Amino acid sequence: MKKMRIPLLAALGAAIIGIILGSFFDLQISTAIASPTNGFALAVSAIGPTIAFAAVAAMGGGFIAFVRKGEYPIGLKVLFVILAIACYGVSIYYPGGEYFGINGFYGSAPEWVGYLIVIIPEALAFVGGYFLFKDCENPRMWIVFCVVIGVLCLVLLAGVTGLKGILHRPRYRLISVTEEVAFHNWWEPCSNYKDLIKQFGFHSDDFKSYPSGHTAETSILIVAAALYPLGSKKLAKIQLPLFIGACCMVLFVALARILAAAHFLSDVSFGAALMVIAVFIANEVLIRVKAVHSPEVEAIAE
Repeated sequence: MKKMRIPLLAALGAAIIGIILGSFFDLQISTAIASPTNGFALAVSAIGPTIAFAAVAAMGGGFIAFVRKGEYPIGLKVLFVILAIACYGVSIYYPGGEYFGINGFYGSAPEWVGYLIVIIPEALAFVGGYFLFKDCENPRMWIVFCVVIGVLCLVLLAGVTGLKGILHRPRYRLISVTEEVAFHNWWEPCSNYKDLIKQFGFHSDDFKSYPSGHTAETSILIVAAALYPLGSKKLAKIQLPLFIGACCMVLFVALARILAAAHFLSDVSFGAALMVIAVFIANEVLIRVKAVHSPEVEAIAE
């Protein structure tokens, strides 16, 4: 876990650089490369959350493995089952709406079709998580999973959703097609967004640019790469490559969100920064909680 400090700080540094650059060049960058009809960018935006939430589904499979293989009190096993169901449900609910919702191929098919698309991939991830953790060398890995759940709730529900509800920054796809809504820097709330929606019939989602939910969601992969190896020798051996791959996926989705005219550079950078900050703090806390460490896994990780 200690060896993840520098990679996490490097990822955070990259996100902060993005925020700084975006603070000066957000509009210029989007004007140069963004288009709301970019099919490739929309496809990446739709598929990205499915890949990211596979890490959540895998955690659900891990909980089932703990029920079947672990020696835990019955009350704790009941909790594991509840959390497993919740993990799988979340892995369907959030990415399913992205395919044909307002941020995907809107109107191409009913939105519910997207939920059918993600059921099988997330089920496979769930089963994969079971086999990954069925011989878990760390009997307290369930505590780490609970920390992961706490991190995701804090960032995605409180952080991303909370800031969107405070700032209501207009998306580039809106300001690029109308003169009625001006560009806002990320620190400038659009206080009259309700009046604009009422007067011109704009979609409320077009005032949720900052920060990027897609980028924060994709950063779930960074959380998994940083913390899941605590319960698996296999993951511990390839932790750094997993982390680098996760960061590349976050960059890929972040670029797609800019290309799709859904977000500015500062939006995607801040979405990633929120998750990296949270997992860095969680990692530092878990380093100091010896009860969640497995000597065998820790020897490989360190």
